[in-house]
Amino acid sequence: MNKKYCILDCYVDEPACFGVPPFISPYPRYVYGALIDAGMYDDDIIYLTIDDLRKADYRLPHNFDYVFLIGGAIVPGKYLGFKIGTVPEITKIIATNKRQQFAIGGMIAHLVNDFPNTMLVTGDIEQFAHAVATDSDSLASNYRTYTSLAQWAILGSKVVTLHPQFPNLICEIETYRGCPRRNHCSFCAEGLLQSVDFRDQEDILHEIDALIAQGITRFRIGRQADIIAYKSHMEEFNHGFPRPNPKAVIQLFNELKKRTHYGHITMLNVDNANPGTIYYFPDESQAIIDCIAHTVTPGDTIPLGVESFDPAVIQKNKLKLHKDQVIQVIKLINDIGSETVNGIHRLLPGINLIHGLIGETADTFKINYESLKEILNMGLLVKRINIRSLFPFPGTIAAQKQIHNTMIENRYRFYREKIRNEIDHAMIARLFPIGTVISRMQVLSCVHGYSYAKEIRSYAITAKIPMELSHFSFANCIVVGHQERSLLCLPYPITINTLPQKALEAIPGIGKKGSSAIIMHRPFSCMDDAKPYLEFVPEKIKQAVALGF
Repeated sequence: MNKKYCILDCYVDEPACFGVPPFISPYPRYVYGALIDAGMYDDDIIYLTIDDLRKADYRLPHNFDYVFLIGGAIVPGKYLGFKIGTVPEITKIIATNKRQQFAIGGMIAHLVNDFPNTMLVTGDIEQFAHAVATDSDSLASNYRTYTSLAQWAILGSKVVTLHPQFPNLICEIETYRGCPRRNHCSFCAEGLLQSVDFRDQEDILHEIDALIAQGITRFRIGRQADIIAYKSHMEEFNHGFPRPNPKAVIQLFNELKKRTHYGHITMLNVDNANPGTIYYFPDESQAIIDCIAHTVTPGDTIPLGVESFDPAVIQKNKLKLHKDQVIQVIKLINDIGSETVNGIHRLLPGINLIHGLIGETADTFKINYESLKEILNMGLLVKRINIRSLFPFPGTIAAQKQIHNTMIENRYRFYREKIRNEIDHAMIARLFPIGTVISRMQVLSCVHGYSYAKEIRSYAITAKIPMELSHFSFANCIVVGHQERSLLCLPYPITINTLPQKALEAIPGIGKKGSSAIIMHRPFSCMDDAKPYLEFVPEKIKQAVALGF
């Protein structure tokens, strides 16, 4: 009788890897490929998600020879439509299925408690899975090589077809592991790896082609510490940053551009750039960013690990740049990527900030706020400001020195909301002016008469639509207003004869009184009949109404 294995995807949210739907991380793909390479058949492997187990009260459908449990979040973020597996949930799964043997992989393996029926895989879970399936001796701390991965990544492509959201997925793609910096940030888990290992371009492309063959058309080149540093010259450093290799990065993205041109890739995004690399090597970085900006799908974000603008925090945590240096990097990216395509900017920077770093004081968050305010007032564009609390990874300097201070925590919360209300809102209005059309937004939730939708892309903004649309349906949307971190939208074109009153009220220049008048006098046979009720409506919205007849 053949052995049976289960890949249980609890989703992942790690500094250099993401796998919450619509994303699927490399972990389940690599494990599936390793099992196939070990001689297993497709029928021997079941792929489940944390959502499947929630529906079953955390019980597995039957017993397996091994369950390879992947991921979960240390500090879960907020995800529209999906919920990442938490440490308590993973613990409940293990306790509910006491007779089942589990191997737990991903960064979460360092943080869950050890149980009699668990193996905490602190190395690569795909390497461990291959050893289990071949009855080989392997330590849970062992790592795979890119030689093995070249085959596993291709063989594992089929698992995407088993995902409940297939084919509406984004595959996270790995380009290298480790951090190329000589000096690592205090909290960096990538820096714990002893070396930097770059993946061959051909292996990356072969994996993408295998996924395309399975029906995937959306990709993010995101599993790396710094996309600018892919195949960088590790023998030449400036302030601890290696000299980038524009030729290697441009070759990779030119190959991706070919696949986009032929329609094999419909959405291409990137993730993670080190602002220090860009600042200390502006010429090389400019060439790379220019290529990326003209290859990725317009509307993309290149997040910068700024972490803090407080000089004392920067020094104590071995961060990358000070405020004025960060501003120069943001200017460089704006100069290249702020061009619009159908009203959408090609490529803009994001700023990542972390609370909980060594040396924080109550003034740290005011410094962060004032720095972001300066960036806003300079007219620079930032697609996304991500502020998260640090849960330090075991073995890092930050993990050894973390303390809790209630006063600092309160100041952090105060300034986080101040940034949301004063800076995020203003920046969103600048990025998505009223009348902007966003194509193919997928409805992920409906609450109290509102639908919440996002594009299937990296760092997609949320659209709040004042009407109920079918779950998981797609809609083109037009921006009619702005909220704290989201847009108020209507389906595009605007069908004024059928919109509910709440949706009509959302149109600028109509309001409650105007919406009541429209409802009383509709249906309108043409735009000329509707014009008297749209006197104060912005011109772009009028055009959208005209297209609705």
